[in-house]
Amino acid sequence: SSSRIWFVGNSAARRSAMTATEGFKRHGDHSYVATFADSEKEVLLNLCEQIIELLAERHDHGHDDPLAAMVGITSHDSPPEDEVLHRLLPNAYADQVDASEFRRYTEATLRQKKQAHAISMRIHLKSSDDGVVDLDHDNANAWLGAINDIRLALGVRLKVESNSHEELELLAPDDPLRGVYAVYTWLGWLQETLLSALIDDADEDEESQLGNS
Repeated sequence: SSSRIWFVGNSAARRSAMTATEGFKRHGDHSYVATFADSEKEVLLNLCEQIIELLAERHDHGHDDPLAAMVGITSHDSPPEDEVLHRLLPNAYADQVDASEFRRYTEATLRQKKQAHAISMRIHLKSSDDGVVDLDHDNANAWLGAINDIRLALGVRLKVESNSHEELELLAPDDPLRGVYAVYTWLGWLQETLLSALIDDADEDEESQLGNS
C-alpha cells in the first residue's frame, strides 16, 4: 500500500542524487548513456522495484471466460483503492459506466506496459558496469515511462496537486518529505536530459533524410 511505499534511501543517497550524474548524453546513433553513482543506483533501484511490486499487487481474479483472460480483458471495473495505484491506473473517463468499460479492456495491458518499463530500468541498473547505463531507442523510451511513473507515485506522497512547488521548496531540513521532493525534482531533470537526447537524435535523423532526398 502507499503507506509503506516510496522510501527513497538514506539522506546521503538523497543529497548525492542531485549532484553526481550529468544526466543522459547521446553516444553515437540511437545510444543514450548516463553514469550513476552507487547512491543514485540505490535510489533508482529502490523506487523501480517498488513500482514493480505495487503493480503486481493489482492482479486479476479468476475469469469465467478463458478467452477474456487470453486477450487481456481484466476482471477489474473500478479504480484501485490505493492512492498511488489509482494515480498510475486512473479512470480514462469522468462517466463511471464508460470508465468501467474502458478499464476492463485496457487496464491489464497498461499494467503490463508499466511493469515492463520498470523492469527495463531495473535490468539496466543491475547490469551496469561502474554505474554506466547505455540505452538503445526502445529502452530509452521505457526509461522515460518508468521515470514518469515513479514521479507520479512520489507526487502522490508529496501531494503535488495541493502543495505548490514553492511550498515544497520551503520544507524544513528535517522533514522526511524534503528528501522525497529532492528525488522528485532530480528525476524530473534526469527525464529532461534523456528526452533532450532523444529529440536531438530525431532531429539529426530528419536532417539526414532531407539531405538524402
